[in-house]
Amino acid sequence: VMTEILDVCVSLCSLASPSACSASLVMTILTLVLAVSTSSFIPAPFRAPAICRRVTPPTMDLFGDFKKGIAKLQAGMYDEAETRAELDRTISRKPCVMYSFSSCPFCKQAKGVLSDMGAMYTVIELDEVENGMALRSELAGITGRTSMPAVFAGGKFLGGCNDGGEGGIKPLKADGRLEEILAKAGAWSPTQRI
Repeated sequence: VMTEILDVCVSLCSLASPSACSASLVMTILTLVLAVSTSSFIPAPFRAPAICRRVTPPTMDLFGDFKKGIAKLQAGMYDEAETRAELDRTISRKPCVMYSFSSCPFCKQAKGVLSDMGAMYTVIELDEVENGMALRSELAGITGRTSMPAVFAGGKFLGGCNDGGEGGIKPLKADGRLEEILAKAGAWSPTQRI
């Protein structure tokens, strides 16, 4: 039942303009899904019109979608297209960029790994920049997660500290792949010294 409701909601959002799928719509959808999932109400089978049917079934990550909805609410009103364009510009132009929270222990660990190896990277502290929560909300659309850090090198999402993307900073370092990725992106060279 929840899968069918989510399918219809996602279909309706995909048919609407991006501005129509606002935080209030996301929260309405989440409230509906939560209400149906926690009640004994079982609606009659529903078949979406052919125009709304998906070719592939949607994946359901209720908790992840809920966190993305919360991040969007925390961001408040902002220009989604401009914020996404700003992210795309930064990620594509910087050899290595880390989106971080200044007090996050995992962010500090990831910074430590990059700094210890002498990598050249840009840190954007989302809790210190004016549009930080908007950036976080749009990052969730790129990375599929709301947790920080979010590290990119050469336009590719490497992950956080321990997981995500290409595996995360610490696992990539342990496997010896981080140096190669950063060197290819122009953020590190074997002869580089701090």
